[in-house]
Amino acid sequence: MSQYGFPIPPGFVITTEAFRHIDTIFSHPYMQQDFDRMIESHIASIEQATEKKYGDPNNPLFFSVRSGSFISLPGAMKTFLNVGMNDETAEALSKVSGYGWTAWDCYRRFLQSWGMSFGINRDIFDEVMNEHKERRGVELKIQFTKDHMREIAYSYKKVLEDNYIKIESDPFSQLKQAIRCVLDSWSSDSSVSFRNHMQIADEWGTAVLVQKMVLGNLSSNSGTGVVFTSSPYNGYSGINLYGDFALCSQGEDVVSGLVNTLPISEYQRKNYYNESSLSLESGFPQIYKVLNRYAKKLIEQHGFVHQEIEFTFESDRPESLYILQTRNQNLNNIKTYSGFMPSPNDMKLVGRGIGVSSGVLSGLLAFDMDDMNKLKEKNPDAKIILVRPDTVPDDIPMLFVCDGLITAKGGVTSHAAVTAASLGKVCIVKCRGLGVKESEKVCTINGHSFKPGDLISIDGSLGNIYEGNYNIYYK
Repeated sequence: MSQYGFPIPPGFVITTEAFRHIDTIFSHPYMQQDFDRMIESHIASIEQATEKKYGDPNNPLFFSVRSGSFISLPGAMKTFLNVGMNDETAEALSKVSGYGWTAWDCYRRFLQSWGMSFGINRDIFDEVMNEHKERRGVELKIQFTKDHMREIAYSYKKVLEDNYIKIESDPFSQLKQAIRCVLDSWSSDSSVSFRNHMQIADEWGTAVLVQKMVLGNLSSNSGTGVVFTSSPYNGYSGINLYGDFALCSQGEDVVSGLVNTLPISEYQRKNYYNESSLSLESGFPQIYKVLNRYAKKLIEQHGFVHQEIEFTFESDRPESLYILQTRNQNLNNIKTYSGFMPSPNDMKLVGRGIGVSSGVLSGLLAFDMDDMNKLKEKNPDAKIILVRPDTVPDDIPMLFVCDGLITAKGGVTSHAAVTAASLGKVCIVKCRGLGVKESEKVCTINGHSFKPGDLISIDGSLGNIYEGNYNIYYK
């Protein structure tokens, strides 16, 4: 339980001092021994609090390992899920009643986070998953049996082996390597690009947060999400929850933009998620009620500004809800409003998604940095609208260059949406009917085909996407 009265998973922090001295720590035997003893002491405390044992296949404890930098760098830093898993642990946990599917889902997530942190493209894992879906004739992961999920996990493990990436089987070695990797990711290309653009000093460094995993992938009554305590769209300054969640999911699913999400509130569903019949408020009213209570406690009782809260729940019971982290919500004061001069009826609507800004934009379509550079070279004043199936950390430099963004997946709290909004970009996520073929540099939106340089317009308020360019007014 936190000092503010809501449950948080037990964990510990490796401070920025470790970041500044990590090379010395790992190269000096005595310092490394002290470092190991410190980690072992923290693990022992968490084991006592949870009554679980790290590295014990019969009563396992798993950790998430992620950045704890002072300034949020959405998507730029490495994250590991379910650290502490190996073949033996997955096999043992899968035999526990109610954990058969979840055990193998946790393992394949661990293998994917490990592989991606060491350079494997996420698309490779997506291809493996899609192959298994086609073979088994299913659309959603939750439709797989536990034996299917076991097969998928070992397919992921083979991806690592084929790419010569060593996967640590010893849980303690896993944890140390994951901590080191998160610290090193402060110097990754995506992190450096983000810091340079935001003028964040290299010397600040990052801490590492090690935290007990909460299993939001236990069943269709569990899930994970991100909620803003203030909606950026309804003009109401008080507490009004707004955000995304996903069922039977863990950690990075929502913020990474890899899954199709559901809305938090009924207001949000009715106004922006017309295709959705479910919100957290309607489907999980007790979870919603508790989140709302925590929001009021943080803001009205403890004096915080509006917050961005990550949460996971293991069932529909309120006592199964955990707050993973909370940070100040980035609220942009809009000084200039824009709109298209023609009425929507006089424009060629090709698709709809969820708008993440209040502006409108007409520009040229691009698929990558090469497209944007070529288009800017021909027409330096051109506005560029980037289209992506979703966004990953390597895409962050492109977000700084483009003027607008369209994604096929993700929700309003994904890294792409949060970053685009903080940079003042016009952004539409979760565009229904959008298919992107990156290798061919072509996309289709409900049967309408686009290639680099084509004219396109987006409305960040309505979430509408139009073919062609249109005059814009400002007020």
